Amino acid sequence: MKNMKTKKWISLALCSILLLAAMAGCGTDSSKTTESLAATAASPEAAASTTLRLVFPSTLTTLDISNGDGATMLKEVAGVVETLVNVDSDFKLTPSLALSWERTGDFTWVIKLRQGVKFHDGTDFNAEAVKWCFERAAKENSSFTSYTAIESVDVIDDYTVQLNTSIKTGEIPEALTNVAAAIVAPSSVDASGTFVEPVGTGYFKYKSFDVSTGEFVCDVFDGYWGGAQSSKIKERVIRSISDSSTRSLAVQNGEVDIVTDVPFTDLITLKDASNLNVLQFNTARVYFYTYNLNKAYLADVNIRKALIYAIDRDELVNNVLLGVGGVPNGIFMDSVPWNNSEVDTYDYNVETATKLLDEAGFVDSDNDGIREYKGQEVSLNIVTGSRRPGNPLIVQATQGYFKALGVESTVQVLEGTALTNAQTNGAYDLYLSSAATGYIPSASYYLYQYYYSGSKNAQLAGYSNPALDKLLEECKNTAASEEKNELSRQAQKLAQDDAAVYTVARYGAVFAMNSKTTGFEYSAAVHDFIVPYSTDLS
Repeated sequence: MKNMKTKKWISLALCSILLLAAMAGCGTDSSKTTESLAATAASPEAAASTTLRLVFPSTLTTLDISNGDGATMLKEVAGVVETLVNVDSDFKLTPSLALSWERTGDFTWVIKLRQGVKFHDGTDFNAEAVKWCFERAAKENSSFTSYTAIESVDVIDDYTVQLNTSIKTGEIPEALTNVAAAIVAPSSVDASGTFVEPVGTGYFKYKSFDVSTGEFVCDVFDGYWGGAQSSKIKERVIRSISDSSTRSLAVQNGEVDIVTDVPFTDLITLKDASNLNVLQFNTARVYFYTYNLNKAYLADVNIRKALIYAIDRDELVNNVLLGVGGVPNGIFMDSVPWNNSEVDTYDYNVETATKLLDEAGFVDSDNDGIREYKGQEVSLNIVTGSRRPGNPLIVQATQGYFKALGVESTVQVLEGTALTNAQTNGAYDLYLSSAATGYIPSASYYLYQYYYSGSKNAQLAGYSNPALDKLLEECKNTAASEEKNELSRQAQKLAQDDAAVYTVARYGAVFAMNSKTTGFEYSAAVHDFIVPYSTDLS
């Protein structure tokens, strides 16, 4: 009977959540952006089949590859810059600007470079260019040093470099797939070292950038080392649209050809549009909660587990997220080679949740329907950002699941500095994030970033497990192999047992695109999405 009441309450809550989601994006900022788009809509010439109009879901303020958004756009959406190594949809590494790689010592890797590659300025891509690019990145980009641990580069010959790292790491090839390790020519900066424009090696080359609107234009580079593509597209126009509702309107109105991360409440409208196709893909990105263990009640592992048991993840994915994404069977998606699907996932169980809360002293002592912890009223603060479309839906649903257990909570959907401050200042009980688990496609990367005691996430949350740290350090130091994957699986078991960080849902990638779009492919292993050179308009 209790479960039936719980379900009824939650069903009503879900209706409210979806109504709120449908109303989201109707504020003045969205309308202003829509007016701006309409005012700067592409001319008939720009909209011809030789121009592909794309949207980047963040605001671009610079094209310097030391900036994460800039580098992501240039590599994944524009195809202007490339990395030494790529990763395929099976999470396997493939050659790109590098042909091979070999670990030659605890702190050294030797990379053989591809010959015959030209930068867009006509200069040769070679060992000296890689040395210049990586040494600049080490000075300008903290993400580069964090992901790669490269502190210097030695030129062995014209097409061979030795990468010297500050720590023992078996993950240099994986790190070299990341946008932070994108390659540009020395001519990308002026005499004073100021970044001027991205001079890469990709199929498209820089044409223009409007910093006031974030609009970027690139056209075909005839000297591309990979040869000519079958696509008729001669130019790509990439617009910065951070608001999901505005992105949806832009593709519905025919102002752009491809958008991603549209509001889930728009899916029916988008799917019904005769001029559009909507594609959904499974991806290695996840939605996950981090508990603030600095709070006494959340330092109790059984309370943390109870709150997980309280969430019906099947209902969350299928009803709240409208089937976009998936129910996690562990920390990673099933197809990730190092995923451990044998860990406890704390499947929805109100009785177990109730029992654990009661035993931990989180009880309703005065029978008012609200639980207190050791006699003190507690209201959990659930915080998330607005960047990903599922974030506000998940936290609203979570509030409903907790309410059904008698656990009070508030929800905050924040942006920018406010979101950063909430995490930094510990002004949260649960923090919902979304992260690409394959941002570095290695068995240790994601766990190291969010579960390792030395990581920012774990330190701010007050989480530490020495046994887990030891496994992750060993995993990171081991080169790609089944041994490395097994170390990761052992680490996942410890991490899941601690329940300090847990995956609440698998992320679903949604694309709405002009029905004339062809040649578009998606890889679950990438950061957000890569628009391949083969993408065309029929």
